[in-house]
Amino acid sequence: MKGIVLIISILVFLFSCENETDMEKIYKTVNIDGDEISYFRIGKGEPLLLLHGALADNRMWNTHSEILSKHFDVIVPTQRHFGKNGPSDKPFGIETHTSDILKLLEELEIESIHVVAWSYGADIALNLATKVPNKLTSLYVYEPGYPGCLDDDEMKTFGTDANEMFGPIFYAVQEQKLDEAVELLIDGSGNSKGYFQQQSKQLRKEQLENKNSLPLQLSQIEQPNLNKEALFQITTRSCVAYGEYTRDLFKVVSQSVYSNLQNSAINEVRNATHMYPMEKPIEFSERVRFFIQK
Repeated sequence: MKGIVLIISILVFLFSCENETDMEKIYKTVNIDGDEISYFRIGKGEPLLLLHGALADNRMWNTHSEILSKHFDVIVPTQRHFGKNGPSDKPFGIETHTSDILKLLEELEIESIHVVAWSYGADIALNLATKVPNKLTSLYVYEPGYPGCLDDDEMKTFGTDANEMFGPIFYAVQEQKLDEAVELLIDGSGNSKGYFQQQSKQLRKEQLENKNSLPLQLSQIEQPNLNKEALFQITTRSCVAYGEYTRDLFKVVSQSVYSNLQNSAINEVRNATHMYPMEKPIEFSERVRFFIQK
């Protein structure tokens, strides 16, 4: 009889633990400078911020957030001009988006937070680290793209590849062929012609729904202070990661950012391109968790 009672007790305990990890996303909005900025929150533990990049919104982190919510209090905003936030008369740029994130953290009364970011979001994360380094517990950036810290030789490499990738995209935007521009940008980011069409239907849908952000991103004029000196002042424990098969423009920026940070590791991800976080969300999430908790 005692054995049966013990088994029942163990089953009850396991069931309760399973329920504790089966958390739901809480969707909210916050008013920042007159615009509604949406975000969702899931999990318990130390706060962790996930920042999306271009042609994306907080949906890109759906799988990641569910995995990481078992260890962290995950906060996932959709940034101004993206997703369902609607049009805004505020500028599109790294400085504006950084300011938005700072105000969101103040609204949520977050004192310190881990930050994980991809692509354009990685530029925002680095800019955030230059402004409030003591607020960031750790920083994991995958393939930032802003070339503010490049030297002359690096800039030549960056410029050659950027012209090759973005020339056709600028032309498509000027011709108001936004669907075509989206496809070109995703093909370029995946470093393979036809990459856009090879993605899941849901990913293509999300990217096309963000197409109106692309002309704004290509015409932004804000110039954040992300030069060598500014990056060197960042003391946050950080990791810069990039894909083995990523484009030169992303690789050269990632390597340069790493070389100018004081307290950083660098990680080349095998068989990966710029689109790695979307291609392998489970693997990416585990890399993030290992870095934060090691």
